[in-house]
Amino acid sequence: MQRQTPPLFARQPKSKAVLIVHPESGEPCPTPVSQKEQSARILPVAPHPATKDAQLPLNTPPAFANRQEFPPLPGTQRKSPVESSGQGHDFDIYARPFVPEAFSILNQLDGHEVNTPGIKQIDFGAYVGRCIGWDFLPLIPRPIVPPPMNVFCGLGDNTINTGYESYFRYHLEAEIQSQKLENESYSLFGHDVTTLTHDTSGTTCSFLVPGLRENSPYVEEDDIIQLRELIYDHAGRLLGMELWMAQPILFNRTPGWTGIIYNARVLAVRRKESRLVVKIDGSPDMRYSFSRPDGLKFNVQFPVPSNRYLPMKHVLPIIQEALRHADITRHQLTSGVPNQSQASPSNPSSNSGEPLNLGGPPNTPWLQSMLFPIEADCDVQTMLNRGSFKRVFFDQQLNWEQMKAIGSICSHNYGTLPFLVSGPPGTGKTKTLVEVALQLVKSVDGVSHVLFCAPSDPAADMIVQRISSHLNSTELLRLNRPSRTFAEVPGAVLPFCCITQDKFDLPKFEQLMSCKLVVTTCRDASLLLHSRVTNVDLFAAEYRLRTVINPYAAPPSQVELHWTALIIDEAAQAMEPEALIPLSIVAPPIGPVKLAFKPLFIMAGDEHQLGPRTSLPSSPLKTSLFARLFARPVYADHPLARGKSGERAPQVLNKSMLPIARPAFANLIRNYRSHPAILAVPSSLFYFDTLEPEADDTDRLTSWSEWRGRKWPVLLHISDSEDDMDLNNGGWYNVGEAQLACAYAARLVQSGLVAQKEVCIMSPFKAQVACLRRAIREARFGSLWDVDIGPTEAFQGLERGVVIICTTRSKPRFVGSDQKANWGLIGMPNAMNVALTRAKFGLIVIGRREILLLDPNWRAFLDFCDRNGLVAGEVDRLVQDRDNIEPTRLEKVLLAQEQDSTVSNSRALKVVSQEDEMWTSGVQAALDAESVNGYGESDLEGSDQEEHDDKEQDGEEGEQIPLSQRFLQSNLF
Repeated sequence: MQRQTPPLFARQPKSKAVLIVHPESGEPCPTPVSQKEQSARILPVAPHPATKDAQLPLNTPPAFANRQEFPPLPGTQRKSPVESSGQGHDFDIYARPFVPEAFSILNQLDGHEVNTPGIKQIDFGAYVGRCIGWDFLPLIPRPIVPPPMNVFCGLGDNTINTGYESYFRYHLEAEIQSQKLENESYSLFGHDVTTLTHDTSGTTCSFLVPGLRENSPYVEEDDIIQLRELIYDHAGRLLGMELWMAQPILFNRTPGWTGIIYNARVLAVRRKESRLVVKIDGSPDMRYSFSRPDGLKFNVQFPVPSNRYLPMKHVLPIIQEALRHADITRHQLTSGVPNQSQASPSNPSSNSGEPLNLGGPPNTPWLQSMLFPIEADCDVQTMLNRGSFKRVFFDQQLNWEQMKAIGSICSHNYGTLPFLVSGPPGTGKTKTLVEVALQLVKSVDGVSHVLFCAPSDPAADMIVQRISSHLNSTELLRLNRPSRTFAEVPGAVLPFCCITQDKFDLPKFEQLMSCKLVVTTCRDASLLLHSRVTNVDLFAAEYRLRTVINPYAAPPSQVELHWTALIIDEAAQAMEPEALIPLSIVAPPIGPVKLAFKPLFIMAGDEHQLGPRTSLPSSPLKTSLFARLFARPVYADHPLARGKSGERAPQVLNKSMLPIARPAFANLIRNYRSHPAILAVPSSLFYFDTLEPEADDTDRLTSWSEWRGRKWPVLLHISDSEDDMDLNNGGWYNVGEAQLACAYAARLVQSGLVAQKEVCIMSPFKAQVACLRRAIREARFGSLWDVDIGPTEAFQGLERGVVIICTTRSKPRFVGSDQKANWGLIGMPNAMNVALTRAKFGLIVIGRREILLLDPNWRAFLDFCDRNGLVAGEVDRLVQDRDNIEPTRLEKVLLAQEQDSTVSNSRALKVVSQEDEMWTSGVQAALDAESVNGYGESDLEGSDQEEHDDKEQDGEEGEQIPLSQRFLQSNLF
């Protein structure tokens, strides 16, 4: 028998190294290994001792001890896509980069922990005892043990009285476990750590963290970072680790490190520099640095901070206690109005003359109506909407849809359920909510104190900056957690913060109660929860104290609550348990309590953009409370809803549709950011073609020579360059696309039409972002240091003059794996929407045609570009017949404007032509409604007029309303 030659390419046992494969065939590429290289490798792990009774040393890692562990929660075991080479070799293309086991095994060892004390936290016990007193406060509900429901059955109206807490607690635990696995992948091994200062209070160090700029890992001030100091020999190898790994039973301690785990605290997060500054209580052992006193080597780990999830865990039992009294049969009630999905001008209500029964059960818990609203929670609308507003607005630049939403919220004429503001990109969601907050605290009777929240600190700071000119520091409070640093707080916001002994703090009880508006993040609203200043706690303290002082006093006929409104901006980015924290603050007491004013709950967001950021791609936590509510029939099936593409057009409200459940939502449609050509596809795909471009200065780049076809500021560059894997840091990159993107950026800047800071380049892959950042600094591209480059998710909520998108992916077989891992832009509609809608006056997309065609949404974008000649990178390619594809509404408007530069009677801001079918039919509907039903004073006379005046302050002033404005108003509500 012929002797078989051993393979030249072989991985060590248990190695996670990625095989080098041919990009087309998928077969492994043999790599010769010299004898010298083989001898230098880390030795394989020794097998377990032969006898069961053999005693292992205390420092034996789990890999040797064969330790039994609890199985992970279902869904938290990451199943990375596995490709087969066809020759029996399976490899994981998404596996983390190879780390020698001599380094990674140290992170599994126990050691002597040196804890660094964190920033002094608020003593909530002392605060409550000093301000309210514990004797008058109710007990806090405790978690339900064991979980009484099958968490895999989903969240339904018939299980909320017992299963709501269990459902979210289970998925929070699954997310935490997944986050731990993700954070392990960010660990740094043998990493350089520079000592900055050293004194009796400790040592301050700094080190680079790859991915920190993109929040991978996500780190905040005062988080714990674990450091293990390594010991090297004079040859630069881990001291004695090869011998220890071969025979660990012979050693009393592991020789490659000091045996000390430093639990350091983060002092500063310098994201732009990708650098962390940490403090260690004590000092690393300088003896092991040899000749490198400022170059100590550490293993660095990023534990998941428990305080990031604790507030969500704490609030769930409180919410469940209120839902325990929920009526689980309530969702089976009929509203008394005609089927909303069938109500239309052509199918008017058959029982419009009959009395309505929209009132739900009288004892329905307020939280049930907020979390599981139905039609019975709505008020009925019997009159058409008025054409103008009597209310005096603080912001004189509001449009009609914004004013209508503000009027509905302030008059509270829609019922007892959340009011949702659907705000596509650039439509002014925050602008609307800021006006709502000012109107509530200054002009609305019954509203005394408002809680205004956002998912992130920058968003909350922006709210304060917009409101600060209308309220003083005794009326407006920006509430921060103590661990937040002053450096990240804008100077204009600091006067509205409470600062005690150089840290953020709670104000005195009297000052807190006097603030009309408190702005904070959803998570930091837990400061109010732990301070026991919720509506439930304040009600209990007030009336129990009154009973003690005067036991014979008659109970009040009505209860006035402290918190009378909750507003959440960017609500679609908050996990539902996160939104529950501020909701528990304003929730009224449980039981037969007659309220003088029921608290309002208002949210604004966009469920078609990126939602909550989770580590587990399949987690139900990715569905925000805002998105879940908007999918409920009371919103989604309302005839005035925005509609879904391919299902129905927005209805025009007229008198034949009355009575109807008054909509508890507002659809903002006017975009103040982008050129119509940039909006054409996103408006059609995600917003039922309802967006109206009203931005100024969107024609700045019309003279740029690189535009193709119709010279609209949209360009699709078809690239055939190949993607590749970064074997050192993991992830995908595409050098060809990166060079194209940088070349386009350089040409834009050289044209003088835009500045560097107005240009951004984005990619969904972090390795491609790193590749772009390296390339853009090259001299051949002009060293464009001010061009903003980052991952797609980093640009949500932002806008740039010109956006260049690298789709990166070129290999079709990995697209499905990308989607499972929540990567990329193909098959990710929300990420695609965010990427396309950041641009103001220029959009360039670089990608491979075959990959884009795999996604129906990208196919629509590709068709749009093909129809109008907006494609580069292909030579002599015949455009396929597109006669069966309907152009988007904004596309037809742009074409009409090219044919006739004077388009008369355009809808909104000169974008909708008279020939547009939707516009023509809408005008006709408005004319028919006016001739048949009327919009004049006769419709508002008598008892109906008085009832309408009582319920809504915003009203008609008697002036004649232009027909176009009248139709635009009635088209929404």
